[in-house]
Amino acid sequence: METTITITTINEASDFLRGLCENIHNYNHADVDILIIGDKKTPDITGYCKTLNNKYRIPIEYLDVKNQNKIIPQPLLNMFDYNTPDRTILGGMISYIRGSQRIIALDDDNFVTDADFVGLHSRVGKVQNTQLVKSDTGWYNVHESLEAGVKFYPRGYPFGQRGKDGRISISSERVRTVVNQGLVLGDPDIDAVQRLAHPINASEMNNKHEAQYGLLETWSPFNYQNTCLCRDLIPCYFRPKSGLRNADIWTAYIFNKLAEHMGDVITFGQPLVKQDRNEHDLLDDLDVEFQNNKETDYFCEVLRDVDLSENTYLQALNELIYSVKIDDKHPMTKSFFEEYKMWLKAIDKVL
Repeated sequence: METTITITTINEASDFLRGLCENIHNYNHADVDILIIGDKKTPDITGYCKTLNNKYRIPIEYLDVKNQNKIIPQPLLNMFDYNTPDRTILGGMISYIRGSQRIIALDDDNFVTDADFVGLHSRVGKVQNTQLVKSDTGWYNVHESLEAGVKFYPRGYPFGQRGKDGRISISSERVRTVVNQGLVLGDPDIDAVQRLAHPINASEMNNKHEAQYGLLETWSPFNYQNTCLCRDLIPCYFRPKSGLRNADIWTAYIFNKLAEHMGDVITFGQPLVKQDRNEHDLLDDLDVEFQNNKETDYFCEVLRDVDLSENTYLQALNELIYSVKIDDKHPMTKSFFEEYKMWLKAIDKVL
């Protein structure tokens, strides 16, 4: 398929998957399939998927743990623990091996709106006229695009950069989008410290920028929900366990570095989803995020200090991972890159 939507575990009682299928059907996308990577805690949803397939004529494949062990190469399986959202990455790699040109990763608490979900993500991998936002600080808070009545930042945004309002310039160029992060209404992805300080309810996307805009020589974190990756980046995507809850954010910064080097862009905005967030222990989240937040500014500094020369994403990633210089005062950063080396070795055995 042209586009594969990857999901980890879902609840049959939820309207999440039904709503997604309805949206794809209503916009007549015939080049999309859905791949659900089950886990040990996932109920048997084989019959449910078959019912939706018959109704909407959308290929839906549910891979339980037993079937994953049959078809997924062992070097990849060994990289992921059970009952973790990181297993979504396995869905991305299966899709890559099967030839998908882009993947869209979704969580089961992300509910699509009436807009063309797949169509809006399909800019990924294409060269198009794109509004580009550039900040003289090198950072931009993409949550400025959401209305919530209070200023708030994406999870993992460097604390050393918060409160610094850089001078913004806007341009338009024909560029290739390699990642598109759809923004989240309702309860967006923010740090536990922000959730504890002030509840956030994002009501709509404002008109500050176009519906989809890119960042030029400017970075922002993004997570793995409502996010579309082009084919070139699928085997590059990994979330080392040492990064804990913010591992996806550090991987996003690696992608910021790679896209900037390759002259491509990461876009933000549409399609929006409404998040009905699964239950979390916020104090536990705060605990887990603390060490990562302490090292994030340093992590981004060492990324920006590396000069890259390779001309493919996977080669440039290898160059980056093996070139960073990390001091002993930042053990999480050091472990993160060591685990990424293990991923690259596993990928090398499979591709």
